[in-house]
Amino acid sequence: MTAIINQRTSSLWLALKLAVLAGLLCLTACSLVVSGYNNAPNLFVFLWLNPHLDLNAKQEKQVLADLQQVLEWHRQNQLPLYAAWLADARQLASHDVTAEQVCALIDEATESIEPLLLQLEAPIARLALGLTASQIQTLKKQYAQDWKDYRKEWKLDASAPAQLEVHTDKGQSNAERFYGRLSPEQKKLLRQLAQNAGYEGERTYAHRMRLQQDNLAMHERILQNRPAPAEARAMVHDWMQSVWHPQDENYAAYLNKRKLTNCEAAARLHNITTPEQRARAVKVLKDYEEDVRSLMGYKPS
Repeated sequence: MTAIINQRTSSLWLALKLAVLAGLLCLTACSLVVSGYNNAPNLFVFLWLNPHLDLNAKQEKQVLADLQQVLEWHRQNQLPLYAAWLADARQLASHDVTAEQVCALIDEATESIEPLLLQLEAPIARLALGLTASQIQTLKKQYAQDWKDYRKEWKLDASAPAQLEVHTDKGQSNAERFYGRLSPEQKKLLRQLAQNAGYEGERTYAHRMRLQQDNLAMHERILQNRPAPAEARAMVHDWMQSVWHPQDENYAAYLNKRKLTNCEAAARLHNITTPEQRARAVKVLKDYEEDVRSLMGYKPS
């Protein structure tokens, strides 16, 4: 219900990537939940860190140990919140909902991110202090490729109808994960909602690029000055806070407006779903909740 239209795009380097792998992976296909979550540190290193930084063996060993600690903190402290959140969402899914109820769910979910970021500050600072000039150059090149990939994924250089098609397709894919196949009427509404979502591609892209450039500048300062661990952590903290709480008031207002628009869109689409579609959404959310509770009880060997 809350994942119908893309909500908030940010470029938290390690933090949000890990949040996706270690925290939100529990909302993927059920067959991948246990293995995906429990192996999140290895997946993150393999899928993101090594391509972006080309870690050496010592760095990789330290990062895996740090991320394993974060994962166990996450299991104990945040998975119970996810289970409760999914239970609340499941209760709402069988009835009509309001935009305010959807926004309350989104706000509750996003509140769990900042404590995770605090847990990640020390590992990120420790890694940053050990990076070489060559690795920072690798990160710079990979960011440049990421920017190209982002423009391609969202078709920022294509026509407005082509960009709308991307948003509609992503929205449909998210919705059908919960509700199953949408009717022509629902698809038509979804396209309307995507058209009115208020997404400004170039503005979002420019903000994303600026944050990653700030990240690179932070790493270069750490490389040049080799600060004490506490000072490096403070630098990481300031950068992460600038990502999570945009200092540009106009951009923060843009994000909030988009959130409110998307809450309304999610509610409108949900409220024209059939009893069968709502029953399916309830089942999907229940399955996710059971998966999370299973992960909560998992004891690493």
